Amino acid sequence: MRNVYLIFRRDYLGYVKAWGFWLSLAAVPLFLVIGASFGYFAATSSPVRYFAVVEPARIYADAIESEFQRRSAAAAEEAQALAEQMNIPLAEAEGQLAEATGSRKYYEVPAPARTLEDLRPWLTGERLVNGPDGEKPLFAVFILSEDGSQLEYWSGDVNVDTLQRTAEIAMRDLSRRSALTASGLNPDFLKQADDAAVKVPAFRLTATQAGESGAEVTMADRAPTLVSAALAYFLWLMIFSIIQYLLMGTIEERSNKIFDTLLTSVQLPQLLAGKMLAVFAVTSTMMLSWSLFAVGGSIISASQVPGMGDMIAPFLAAATDPMLILPGLVSFVLGYILYGALFMALGSLCDTIQEAQTLLSPMMILLMLPMFAIFVAFQDPGSPIVDIASWFPLFTPFLLILRMPHDPPMWEVLAQMGMMLAVTLVVVWGATKVYRAGAVHGAGIGELGGMLKRAVGIKPKAV
Repeated sequence: MRNVYLIFRRDYLGYVKAWGFWLSLAAVPLFLVIGASFGYFAATSSPVRYFAVVEPARIYADAIESEFQRRSAAAAEEAQALAEQMNIPLAEAEGQLAEATGSRKYYEVPAPARTLEDLRPWLTGERLVNGPDGEKPLFAVFILSEDGSQLEYWSGDVNVDTLQRTAEIAMRDLSRRSALTASGLNPDFLKQADDAAVKVPAFRLTATQAGESGAEVTMADRAPTLVSAALAYFLWLMIFSIIQYLLMGTIEERSNKIFDTLLTSVQLPQLLAGKMLAVFAVTSTMMLSWSLFAVGGSIISASQVPGMGDMIAPFLAAATDPMLILPGLVSFVLGYILYGALFMALGSLCDTIQEAQTLLSPMMILLMLPMFAIFVAFQDPGSPIVDIASWFPLFTPFLLILRMPHDPPMWEVLAQMGMMLAVTLVVVWGATKVYRAGAVHGAGIGELGGMLKRAVGIKPKAV
């Protein structure tokens, strides 16, 4: 064990002392904070814009104004529903409701002219119009065509189309209301019909006491599935992260003949175990740091945002459920060893970075296949294809985690964990042979086929 520890310490400290490791460690939370801050400031700092509508009457202008008011009312209702779901008293939610209803960025102003040519100075900013946010240029103008079939949208900025899309929705709503009125129906007929529709709430069937069949679905019911998906993706991300460390480290030591020196002091299994533990510790350090960042952010959010703690609680309960954590840990360990042994064995056959790059493409494809399986399992965990794919060793570590919230048969869970253990032992045995041939005896990629044939008992043809 001492030799394994020495190899582990040597490799681990070699990785974490590098500046690149700390830059990679800080990059993810830094980019998350920058991205979230940029999105928030982009949304809140968006300027107020003015538009005008040129038409004989205020039919279309009123329709656009009604659509903006409808959106503000819908945003207020959503904010109030969220406040109720988070158990926030209405008095504390007033600020959020005010923000939801006061985030409007487009206001109609009287048209200072009636033709496009006459309106050009206001659209180009040469002249300003007065509005709710002071004097500003006209951002856009709607001009009704002579035949009344088009409400032309004119603006100097064609990339911002929010106002145009809002007007299109308003025109469709206006057309429907006009058609209903012409048919002798109430203009709000469709809305009343929608409000009168039979509601379809979701309930979770549970094995409870007599007279209790279940309860309405809440976030606590969905949390285990979301947590299991996060764990599966976490495992995939960890495995994805080890490729660079295993390939680059193995190539460097092979090219510098470091293996010859190391193997004079330790046995090959001890060398492999130490290296695998070192890379696992490096990736675990990164993942743990990111997890602490997420937990810290959650704690701050729970202390600053009323009701946030109630939303986080179901996820914490799911993350500490032994029925999810124990299979998750087994899948984590065996999945890491399985993929790590494969990548280390292949890396031992490369002499240069160029040779390693030829292996990256098949490795990426190999890693993308589990990601596709994770996506399918998250969308429909009861799909037969998921049940079949979970018996494929490369998919089992990920899919077993995803299936746990849906109570798979215990015999399947135990059988798949046993299969993972057996396959991992076989892969480690084969990887040790390949690693010895590559790192110790200098075998290359071209000799991999011959090694595989000898491993299964096929003698190569005599030349």
